[in-house]
Amino acid sequence: MTHLPVLPAGFLPSLASALVWVLAMQPARASMWGIALITLPGTVAHELSHLLVGFLLMAKPVGFSVWPKRSGRSWMLGSASFRKINLFNGGAVALAPLLFLPLVWYGLVKLAAPLWVHHQWGWWLSASYLISTILYAAIPSVQDIKLGGPSLVLYGTVGGLGWLFGASAWQTLFH
Repeated sequence: MTHLPVLPAGFLPSLASALVWVLAMQPARASMWGIALITLPGTVAHELSHLLVGFLLMAKPVGFSVWPKRSGRSWMLGSASFRKINLFNGGAVALAPLLFLPLVWYGLVKLAAPLWVHHQWGWWLSASYLISTILYAAIPSVQDIKLGGPSLVLYGTVGGLGWLFGASAWQTLFH
């Protein structure tokens, strides 16, 4: 029998609050200064994650900016550029912001949920906002997905084939 993990008291309201904050940030995308100011810490972290992973995977970073630029009907809040993005490192560089998801979880469990339990509503709302900016930063942009698309297809294909052949080998060996 498998046991589901027990979520701490206050986790679900804290998660809901962080998600509401993320949704509330969406209309601000129409205003450069609105979204830039609301998400600045997250934007810096998002772009630095690309830069760090790109550096570690030898993608040769050549540019970094957190100055907003118009991109169609919304704003591109920052960018990191590379000289050597390829099929092997592109997906990891593109998905680097996902590395913030454990921090979101930690913030919900260790910061927001206890504040909810202790009825510290002002601090709880503040913590939920902070967590929402980290969550917002963890979401890869459309440009990130375009950049890493070929690599992501390669990763998915190799992973799918590995799973398929691994499951087949497992059945052959143990049945």
